Amino acid sequence: MLENVKVVEVAAFYPGPFCCQILKTLGADVVKVEPPGGEPGRMLDAVFVAINYGKQFLFLDLKTEEDYEKFMKLVENADVVVEGFRPGVARKLGIDYESVKKVNEAVIYCSISAFGQENRLSHLPAHDLNCLGLGGILEISAMGREMKDPNLQLADFSSAVYAVIAILAALIERGRTGKGRYIDISMFHSALYSAPIHTSSILNGLGILPAFSSNPAYGIYRTKDGFITLGIIAEEHFWRRLCQALNLDFNFSLVESFSRCEEVRKAIEEKLGQMSTEEAVKLLQSADVPAFEVMSLEEVEKIEERVGEKLVDEVEWEGKKVRLVKPPFRW
Repeated sequence: MLENVKVVEVAAFYPGPFCCQILKTLGADVVKVEPPGGEPGRMLDAVFVAINYGKQFLFLDLKTEEDYEKFMKLVENADVVVEGFRPGVARKLGIDYESVKKVNEAVIYCSISAFGQENRLSHLPAHDLNCLGLGGILEISAMGREMKDPNLQLADFSSAVYAVIAILAALIERGRTGKGRYIDISMFHSALYSAPIHTSSILNGLGILPAFSSNPAYGIYRTKDGFITLGIIAEEHFWRRLCQALNLDFNFSLVESFSRCEEVRKAIEEKLGQMSTEEAVKLLQSADVPAFEVMSLEEVEKIEERVGEKLVDEVEWEGKKVRLVKPPFRW
């Protein structure tokens, strides 16, 4: 759908490259500009492939006059430029929005950084975990328990996705007006914006929602040979079906169970702990309760068989085959 849209990427690791990877998946022609030795993310092997497969690669030393001129020639005909430097670096290199705009008035230029271009912390280095901790996301994910690294890069991922959304909107706008646009994306702010349920609750004095933090019907439970997940948030009908399926003699509502969380959780644990994963899932799903087994991506074929959908493709990369999760887009 983005055929004939030309994108120039000057970014490393996750947010900028993943943003451009999504644009490429949607049909754009992406040229990734790297320093002569390649970006540091190349050491991550298959991870680098997942975020950069199918792009064109151009190695330039932007500090030299010859390679700088090559870059400016490249962006003359670009529709989109995505950069992921720390604020101020692009300007020092002479490839910031104002510089690029001089040779391409209609360019859509997107900067993705930890805190945005004008935040009080913009000059400081930061990665995903720093943003999650500073913004209170780690506290939310801990739900009053021990705080741990969730090992899911929400700030990286969300900033890439929001950058894509903003770029697509700017392309539509340019189709009407012929004018370009500068876009400033903050990883920190993106992570906050990605938790509307929790942020709105906390900001309005309700704290971390009990439907997640103190709900015995929403969580992970051990079986005789594995784990299952229960996903009942606020549906009283699911709660009654759960109690009936497990023969739990509770005469109170789901909301009332929040104040008796430990008692109810222990009762559910006792019931499920006597069953195999297969038995538990079969019992609960037959009762129309949202319950599923916990599976390992190392056995992705079993997951594919379970959901009845092909999830992984195999691609060629530098003489070897690399397995990657397919894009979720369907037309």
